[in-house]
Amino acid sequence: MKGSLIAPLFFLAVALACLGSRLGAVAPWAAAAVSLAAAAWAGTEVRRAITWFSLPVLAYGALIVLNTLLLSPAYTPAGLYQPLLLIGAFAAARSLTEHAERAAARAVLGLGLVLAAWGLVQIGPLGMARAQAVFETPATYAAFLNLLLVPVTAAVLLGKRGVPLFSVALALAAAVFAADSRGGLLALTAGFGVAAIFAMRATQLRARSVGVALGLLAAGWIAAAALRTLPSPETEATPSVSARAESSLSRLELYALSWNAWRERPLVGTGYLTFRYALEQGRSKVPSYGEANETWLVHNDYLQTLQELGPLGLLAFLGMTLLPLLLAWRKLPSLAHGQELPVVAATAALAAMSVHALVDFPFYIPACLLLYGASLGALERRLGGQAALPAWRPRPWHRPLRAAALAIAALIMLRPLVAEAAAEWGLRQSAAGESQSAAFWLGAAQRLDPAEWRYHWYSGQFWDAQAGQSGKREAARLAAEAYAAGFAANSLEVRNLLGKISVHRRHRALLDSPADSRTLQDWLAQANALAPLNPAVLREVAR
Repeated sequence: MKGSLIAPLFFLAVALACLGSRLGAVAPWAAAAVSLAAAAWAGTEVRRAITWFSLPVLAYGALIVLNTLLLSPAYTPAGLYQPLLLIGAFAAARSLTEHAERAAARAVLGLGLVLAAWGLVQIGPLGMARAQAVFETPATYAAFLNLLLVPVTAAVLLGKRGVPLFSVALALAAAVFAADSRGGLLALTAGFGVAAIFAMRATQLRARSVGVALGLLAAGWIAAAALRTLPSPETEATPSVSARAESSLSRLELYALSWNAWRERPLVGTGYLTFRYALEQGRSKVPSYGEANETWLVHNDYLQTLQELGPLGLLAFLGMTLLPLLLAWRKLPSLAHGQELPVVAATAALAAMSVHALVDFPFYIPACLLLYGASLGALERRLGGQAALPAWRPRPWHRPLRAAALAIAALIMLRPLVAEAAAEWGLRQSAAGESQSAAFWLGAAQRLDPAEWRYHWYSGQFWDAQAGQSGKREAARLAAEAYAAGFAANSLEVRNLLGKISVHRRHRALLDSPADSRTLQDWLAQANALAPLNPAVLREVAR
C-alpha cells in the first residue's frame, strides 16, 4: 500500500520544487521537503548505513546551514531549505527499492513531459524567443530538463529501445533546444559524452546506439526549429550574436567581482547568497549590468561557492561533484548485471549539471538540487554500500539527544515558514485597508524571524505610510524602529538604511529624537558605500 504512494509523492515534491524555484518562497520548499520525507517513508524497506559516499553531500549541506545561521552577515531562509531539499532527495532516493525507484522515475519523467510541452507551446503558438515554462530563466529550464534527458539518452546508448522511450527523448530534446541556452547545450553535450564513455567502460556501447541517440537529439532540434516558424500573435526576436557576446563578457565581469569579494574574506567566505551585495557595492566594475539590473548569482557555481562558503565549502562541493564520477568509473566493470544502466544514467546526469555549473547556476535552483540529490542517492545505493562508516555504539543518552536535536532542527525550519505566512497575510491586510490587522501580522513576522531583513522592511513601509497619512507620532517612531532593526539584521542591504534616512528626513516633526544633519550625512555616506550606483541612493544623495 505504501509503495503506491511513491510516484505521486515524488511528482508532488518535484512540482513544488519547480514552483519554489520560480517564486523563491519558503512554503513550496517546505512542502517539497515534506513530500520527500513521505516518499522515503513509503518506499523504504531497509535501513541503510551512512557511507563515505554520503560525506560530501552531508558536509556541503551542513556548511551552508552553519554559514547561514552563524557566519553570514545576510541571513536567508534559502540557506536552510535548499540544502534540505538536496539532502532530503538524497536520503529518499537511497532508501528506495528498485521497484519504487522506477515508479518515482516515471513520475518525474511525466512532470518533465508536461514542462517540455509547456516550453514548446511558448516558442510555437505563443511566439516567445526562448522557452522557460514555469522557471525564471531559460538556462534554469534547460538545466532541469537535462537532468531528465541525459539519463534517457544514456538508456538509448546502452541499447534500450521502444516507442515510449524514443518519444520521451524526442520531447525533452526539443524542449532543451527550445530553451536555447548555451549552458544547457554545453551540459547536454557533456552528459552525452560521459554517458557514451561510461557505456564503453561497461562494454555495452554499440555504434548503432550512438547513431540512434544522436538521431533523436537531431530530431528534437528540428522540431524546435519548426515550432519557431509557426505563426503567432507576437513573435519575439531571438538574441543576436552581439547580444550573446555581451552576455558572455558580462559574466567575465561577474567572475572578477566574485573573486575579489572572496579575497576580502578568504577563510569563511562572504556568506551564502551574498553575491548580490558584492554586485551592489562594485557595480562600476560590471558596467554591462548598469544601475538597476540585479542578480544573486555569479553564473559559475564553483566560484560562487568559494566566495560565499570559503575553501571548505568549495572542497565539499568538489567532493559532491567529482567523487561520484570517480567511484562510478572505478566500480563500473565489477557491477552486478543489470546495474550498469542506472549507474551510467545517474553519473551522466550528475556530470551534465556539474559542467553546466561552470557557466550558470543550477546548484542554486531548488528543483535542480532536488533532482541532483536524487541522482546521487540512486548512485550511492549501488556504489557506496560496501563502504559504511563505523556505527556508533548505542548509549542510553543517544535517544533523548537525538530527539532534542530533531526538535531544534524542526523549530529552525518552521520559524521562517510561519514568519513568511504572517508577513504575506499582513501585506494582504494592508492592501485591503485593514490597518490594525496588518500591523499585528507584520509585527508577528518581525518577531518570529528577526534575522530576516525583509519583514522589518515591510513593517517599516507600512508604518511609514501610516505616519504620512495620519501624522501620528507613534507611527513615525515604529517606522524608524522597524527600518533600524532591518538594517541591524542585515547590514549589507541598503533598503532599510534608505528607509531610516527617509523617515528621519520627512517625519522629523513627529520623532522625539530625530537624527541631526551630521548623522543623516553619515548614514547617507554608508548607503553610498553599500550601493553607489543604486538609483534610490542617487536620488537621496541628490536631495
